[in-house]
Amino acid sequence: MMVSEAIKLSVTLRNTRALVLFNTKSKSYRVVDCSRRSFCRIYISKNCPPYCEIIVAVKDFALKRRKPKAEVVEL
Repeated sequence: MMVSEAIKLSVTLRNTRALVLFNTKSKSYRVVDCSRRSFCRIYISKNCPPYCEIIVAVKDFALKRRKPKAEVVEL
């Protein structure tokens, strides 16, 4: 992931806070830190699923699809 294409986002939604790197060119993401990470790893998968509310909010914000349901701040 090249630095110029990646944006760093802070996402807050109800009880969840996350820090996500999103590559706008390849539309790929990497979750740096998330308050629900241990829950997701145990019950869902080894990585954050694409249907996670945090990931959906990041994609909505970065790709300008619609207004995100979470509070998203570019760092």
